[in-house]
Amino acid sequence: MSDNEKQALRNSMAGKKVSEMTAQERELFDQEFQYGLNDKPQIKSGALKPEQPSKPKDLTMGFLSRMNLIVRK
Repeated sequence: MSDNEKQALRNSMAGKKVSEMTAQERELFDQEFQYGLNDKPQIKSGALKPEQPSKPKDLTMGFLSRMNLIVRK
């Protein structure tokens, strides 16, 4: 398929739902569209879950005191 034919198909499928595409349009769409179903995740698993702070209560109380939300007696 030439570049001109591909461009004509791209123009004809613009704005269409996948279910409304012709067989040729769908074939081109499938070739060009990246579904992102790779076996390997692109983000490292360590980056997804940062380590929890050791004392979350201290962090919370520090935040609240900085915001002047704690009334000390």
